[in-house]
This record gives sequence, structure tokens and C-alpha cells, in this order.
Amino acid sequence: MIIPKSISVNTPTMTRCILSLAVASSLLLVGCGDDNDFDEKVTDNSDISVKSISEFNKATIDGAFSTDDSSTPDAKCDIKIEKVTYKTKGAAGEDATATAALMLPSGDSADCQGDRPILLYAHGTTTDKNYDFAQVGNTQNSAVGEATLIAANFAAQGYIVVAPNYAGYDESDLDYHPYLVAEQQSTDMIDALESARDIIDDEQDNNNPNYTSIEDSGKLFISGYSQGGHVAMATARALEQDGETVTAIAPLSGPYALAAFGDFIFRGNVNLGATRFAPLLAIGLQKKYNIYQNPSEIFTSNYANTKLPNILSFSELVTANKLPEFALFERTPSNPTLVALPPSTLPFAPLGFDDTNYLINTDFRAAFIEDSIANPDGLIPTVMNSGKTAANPQNPLRKALKDNDLRSYRPNMPTLLCGGNQDPTVFYDLNTGAVNGLLRAANLLDPSAKNINVTILDVDATNEDKRPNQPSLVMIGKASMNAWDIQAVTNDVQSRFATKVRSVQTTAYTEAYTETYTKALQDGKNQTEANALAVEVATRAAGAAFLGDYHGALVSTACTQATREFFDQDFNRS
Repeated sequence: MIIPKSISVNTPTMTRCILSLAVASSLLLVGCGDDNDFDEKVTDNSDISVKSISEFNKATIDGAFSTDDSSTPDAKCDIKIEKVTYKTKGAAGEDATATAALMLPSGDSADCQGDRPILLYAHGTTTDKNYDFAQVGNTQNSAVGEATLIAANFAAQGYIVVAPNYAGYDESDLDYHPYLVAEQQSTDMIDALESARDIIDDEQDNNNPNYTSIEDSGKLFISGYSQGGHVAMATARALEQDGETVTAIAPLSGPYALAAFGDFIFRGNVNLGATRFAPLLAIGLQKKYNIYQNPSEIFTSNYANTKLPNILSFSELVTANKLPEFALFERTPSNPTLVALPPSTLPFAPLGFDDTNYLINTDFRAAFIEDSIANPDGLIPTVMNSGKTAANPQNPLRKALKDNDLRSYRPNMPTLLCGGNQDPTVFYDLNTGAVNGLLRAANLLDPSAKNINVTILDVDATNEDKRPNQPSLVMIGKASMNAWDIQAVTNDVQSRFATKVRSVQTTAYTEAYTETYTKALQDGKNQTEANALAVEVATRAAGAAFLGDYHGALVSTACTQATREFFDQDFNRS
């Protein structure tokens, strides 16, 4: 068996089964730990309570939380995991409760006591109602991968980590989640941060040994991945508007150009994960913007009553016919507006269509597209009006998406934007690329943009020969004056990423080839026929594994490393 040096991604011929298995496998990161819910403590503020969940020593963190090729450094600190319950607001301004993980470093090292920085972290998209970031190392909870990654990279390095589960998840009393509603999500994040700070003060007054050796240094870092990238950026904007000091931010792989992203998808460029995102988005936006009178206006009859988040996993929802696995739209609509749309050039987009089992009503899609033609976004289908949002959209969903589009935000603190250019879930060039273009233009043309300090890192240099005019590292404004060794970090992050890509592809290829070749011989094929069939199947499997791991595992790990390096620099020297 000879494994090709370069395995191309040919997703239209990829089986849905292979891809769904690859996507599911990318969500888990192996760890260990106990869910020890100790007695809940009510603080001096009756709106806030905290309970201890688990604790891990350095040996456990290094042994159980790491992989052979992990970019995570050895733990400097033990960590203690607490869960905070706090009050916040829903998308319509209604009272709600939510929970957050509070990770506390501990130990004798100077990195683990005294004045400690806070990382306010926003997690990625999930349909799982029980998602709980406090379940570090607990493989029975779907938050385990992201929570363990952040615990090992930040809490175990000396950061106090505050990571909200968001309203609508875990023990929250809100019966929906305000997905990508920028005002609500930033309020939720800030409420969690303020509650965590109150708890630290109260528990220190009560001589709680988990808290007495650490202090809030006043340094605040904000980051988040995927949905959390959008939330982190919205939170930074809200704090900046309130006059609060933020040391630095790192939004990662987020849908910042939300309105353009919606237009692009509705034009047929369906991303992987769309049937998870669309119901969350419609349900969350509805509470604030009233985008429909009945969910059946948007969703086909099979799926109009599906509630997200849900206690069933996504795969269970698919099995129960509560959601389609991939198909967002009807494959062969008769509406002339939709027929006239050019076919997508994305290799995986065909998975987003089906003849009968699809999520979005064709009439709703047609009305959306008609408005996008009459009132075009500045990025879709071509760049116009300096890439800004549509001036006057009339479609209710497009109005709501515009209201939560963050592409025009100009951060006034050091900022790292990180992602991967082949992301099949949150399209890099459309989202991070839009922010890149607008910030570079502002830096050149607008004297009021004098404080821009933005570094943009594409962790994926595996296809740089196909992107000669799109550099993987961009420094805007004062970014070149930052104290970290950005080129060394970039080289290391991209090298590790490429190695992991190769490993993912090779493993998938080898397993599929071996299984297919063996079965083909058993079925009576000769060696030449068996090899040809095995190469074809294995190549598809490698492509599926690449796509399935890209957003949820490969880029997230690489951008987490870059973020840690970015935050660890001395910003006083910048």
C-alpha cells in the first residue's frame, strides 16, 4: 500500500456515513476527572452561588489531558474547578439564570498564586442542553474536549478562567439559547465575569483555601472559538463601550461577517454543521427580532417543532428524525430565482441538499435570496460598498443578521484573529478575511483608527502554493510592535498543524485501505482490482477525516496555542 503524498478532498463522492463519523469523532478530547459536586455555597450576593466540581494535580493534567503531539506545555499549576450560578438576561430582556465554569490555579509556583490574570472564554456551538464547561476531563459530557483544552492551556498555566455555559444550557432556566445575539451574549459573558469576581472576593473573605492564595490582577483577556469567537468580539466591544479595560483579545474562527455568511450559505454554499446552526440561530433571533409568526414558515414540517438546545445529542436527533444530518435546502427547486443561482464551487456543498429530507422551506429561502439581490451585502456576491453590510435589507432574518454582524468593529486593544483557510464550517476568507480587509483599510485611510493593533494568523499553510496573494500572517497598525516573537510562533503553529493534518489523513487512509482491500479479496477480486477499489475508498476517507477534524479539532488546537503565546507576552513593552 502506498499512501499518496497529497490527499485531495473530494467531498461530493464522499459518503455521508464516513463524514458524519469523522465529524463526531472530532468532538472528543480524552481526559479524566471526577464530577464531585460538593455542597453549594451561596455568596453574600444572593443572586450568585458557587459549588466545587473537581480538582486536578499537575501530574494528572500532563498525563491525562495531553496527546503525544500536543502543543500544550507542561502544567505549572494544579487546578480547582468550581461552578458559578448567576443571573443574566435573555434575548428579549427577560430574567434568566446561567452557569459558568470557574477554574482556579493553585500550587507553590509563583505562576500559581498572587496576582493572576483572568481569561474570559466563550465556547463554541453545541446543540447539547447538558453542555457544561465545568466538566473538565469528564468524557460523559460533550464539553470535555474544549473545556479540557482550555484548562490545560490556561488554568494550568496560572490563569483564572471564567467560561460561561451561556443562558439556555446546563442548569439555566431559559428554555432557549440566544445564539449569536451579540447584545445578549456579551451581557451574559459580562454577568458571568462580574459574578466570578464577586465570588473570588467573597470566598477570600470567608477564608476559603481555594481562593486565599490568588488575587485578580486586573488583567483581563477574552477569547473564544467558533460561536465563541463571535461572542468574544461582541464582549470586547461591549466592555470597550462601557469604558472597561481589556488587556487583549483573541477571537478565533468566528462568524464575524454574519450577514454576508448568511447570504453566502443561502446562495447554496452550505457549510458543514448547517443543520445544527440554523435552528439555534432562528430560535435565538426570534425572541428579539420576531422573524417569523410560526416556525413552519422557515422549517419544513418534519423539523418545525424541534427545540434546541436539546437533551438528545445531535446524532440522536437525526435518528429520531428531528433534524436532517446535512441537508439544509431542497436539491432541485423550481423557483426561478433559485434555479438562476450559480452552483457552489465548494466540494462539500452538495451534502447540504436533498430531494425530500431538508431543513429550510424553499419559499423562505427564495424570499431571502430575492431580498439579497434587491439589497445586496457588500461582500456577496461580489465586493462592493467597501465590503460593508447591506444598507437596507427588508427580509426579517437578513435584518437580524445585519444587526449582529461584527465586521465593522475596530478593537482598541491588542487583538489576535486566528483561523484556518480551508475551514468547512466557518468560512475563513469570508469572516476573518472581511475583518482583515476593513481593518487594513481603516488603518490606511482613517486617522481615528490610530490605535489598531491586530494580528491575523492563518494556521493552515498546507495549501499556501494555491494562495500566493493571501499571506498567512498579517500585522495591522501597531501589531508589529508587540513583544512576542510572532514569526517563530507562526512557524511552530503552522508546522504542528501540518503534522497533525498529515496524521489525521494517513490514519484514515490506512484504516480504510486495509479494511477495503481485505474485504475486496474476500469478495473474489484480484489484487489489482482490490487495490484500485481500496485507494478510491481510502482517499475519500482521508478527505472526510480532514474535513471532519478541521474546525473542531485541528484549527481549534492550533489557535489555542497561538492565543496562549499571544496572551503571555508583556503588553507593557508593546
